[in-house]
Amino acid sequence: MPISGAQQAVRGYTHSIASRIGASVALMRPAQWVKNSFVLAPLFFSGHVDIWLIARSVAGAIAFSLLSSVVYIFNDLCDLEDDKRHVTKRLRPLASGRIAAPTALVLAGVLLAAMIAISTSAGLPPRLFLIYAAYAAINLAYSLGMKHVPVLELFMVASGFVLRLIAGSVIVGETPSSWIVVCTGLIALMLAAGKRRGDIANAFDQSGGRRSLRHYTLAYLDQIMTVLATATFVTYLLFCISDYAMSRFGTGVAATAVFVLFGIFRFLQIIAVQAGGDSPTDIVLRDAPLRAAILLWIVTFFVIIYVVR
Repeated sequence: MPISGAQQAVRGYTHSIASRIGASVALMRPAQWVKNSFVLAPLFFSGHVDIWLIARSVAGAIAFSLLSSVVYIFNDLCDLEDDKRHVTKRLRPLASGRIAAPTALVLAGVLLAAMIAISTSAGLPPRLFLIYAAYAAINLAYSLGMKHVPVLELFMVASGFVLRLIAGSVIVGETPSSWIVVCTGLIALMLAAGKRRGDIANAFDQSGGRRSLRHYTLAYLDQIMTVLATATFVTYLLFCISDYAMSRFGTGVAATAVFVLFGIFRFLQIIAVQAGGDSPTDIVLRDAPLRAAILLWIVTFFVIIYVVR
């Protein structure tokens, strides 16, 4: 049976709506929300099994996910012209024209309102909004030009992971250990440096939009990653044998160092040998050995905290 003009119009309208929804979701970058699992880390290590506390921590992770999506949208708006000339970023919703700038701004406003509503309704600590503000301010400054300042931009990227960790600690009501803060910062710096190395190795920034790359070389970034990898593992080993770790987790915590070392080696292999230029999140989600190392690290800690102790 031939399709009438009205049916074609309805199908076209439905397809248009579905396309806009898909573009809006892509603009939010939900794949990057895995980073917000750092908000849940303090709850996991606290050893508390409290439904209300779990619900609040999950609400905090969701709120941070919405806020990070607002930041991604703002960043894409700032980089719109550069992204249009980029080999891969030109496919993003804004750069490809699948979604208009005014629509993106409305979406950002809705996400920001939803973040505030979730945080308030879940009864999250008011201090959490200071962390939200710090995260937003750093990323806004990053998007408005600080991303072009070499080295400093690596610290700004890494700060997001540390702030997520602190946010989770505020929700749980515990002061984060200096060990976990330092280790998180070092790992985040290593991931950021690895991303920049991949960008240069694969010539991903052909548009010249990220001017900080002009001040990096593969040799320089390799040196940075070597220093950070060494510092990360040494710091983690010191944590494993510290009085803090021994009193809180017992001697079994030393076994987790194996997975940390393997994870570091695997990440360096992906970056140096395979010339990986994806975001750290994409690398973790794509690479099975790295995922296995992280999962085993989590499972080992789970057994130590919730079974043995």
